[in-house]
Amino acid sequence: MHLIPALLSLFILASSCEKDSQAQVPPVNIKSPLTQLIKDSTDLVAQVFSDTIFQVSEGIRETDVHYLSKTGYAMHMFILEVDLNNPKLKVEAATPYNVDGYAMQTVPDMARYLEPAEGRVLAGVNADFFNTSTGEPRGILIRNGKILKTTWANARSATFMGVRKNGQVFIGDREDFAAMKDDFEDALGGGPMLVKDNVILTQTDLSIEPRTGIGMSNKGKLYFIVVDGRSFYYSNGITITDLGRMLKACGANIAINVDGGGSSTFMIKHPLAEVWQVRNRPSDGTNRAVGNAWMILSKP
Repeated sequence: MHLIPALLSLFILASSCEKDSQAQVPPVNIKSPLTQLIKDSTDLVAQVFSDTIFQVSEGIRETDVHYLSKTGYAMHMFILEVDLNNPKLKVEAATPYNVDGYAMQTVPDMARYLEPAEGRVLAGVNADFFNTSTGEPRGILIRNGKILKTTWANARSATFMGVRKNGQVFIGDREDFAAMKDDFEDALGGGPMLVKDNVILTQTDLSIEPRTGIGMSNKGKLYFIVVDGRSFYYSNGITITDLGRMLKACGANIAINVDGGGSSTFMIKHPLAEVWQVRNRPSDGTNRAVGNAWMILSKP
């Protein structure tokens, strides 16, 4: 007769102790300046659970953040900060099997084909949206100075990133590409413009998904961000407007959205092991074969 009240008392006591224990957990000491910028200048981060920063290579720094969003969801974010002023680094477009045709291949496999021809691949992310049957990119494509595709699949394919023949990285829209296409060594298409002239552009797409974004500052820093999603207890994803807010907080005055969902891939050549490691958790549960990618390489 007295068993249920006794169990109830034990439950209340245990819950109280658990709350007291949680209240005594000290706040995480944020190590990454980028994490701090995003937390301070946006309303996206309620609490940081872990914050890891390390040097991938000279001029390349990775930040990994596990946080609670202001809307109460678990989140994981990965940021690659590349110093474009470093003369030892170069940015290159990668295609499946390192050929000029259309196909699909995972980002690590693209790195394996690219490295023997172009040099040591240090990091990479997925790039343009693509036809999942043929691998044909939705936007434009230039590789090694060859203009391979100048058409855009739909209104969503609105932007691109390119490497000019003088080595400078450029992010722009369709009008920029039409005026400058002969000046690029490499160029890959992208989705909506997220930040332009240091202004966040609000998007009509309010869906919450895994996302990949690319941004650049006027001080020569290139940012790749992947936010994982579609996993309630691990990471839930964000809108593309919020992706733009993150990139602007990092310092990007121009930024674009590229392919996301199961395509979102954040890869590095791990500094402690000679392997290409996908750092995020692609929502398919495995690395998806995609149409193209951006790679950061060391110059020979």
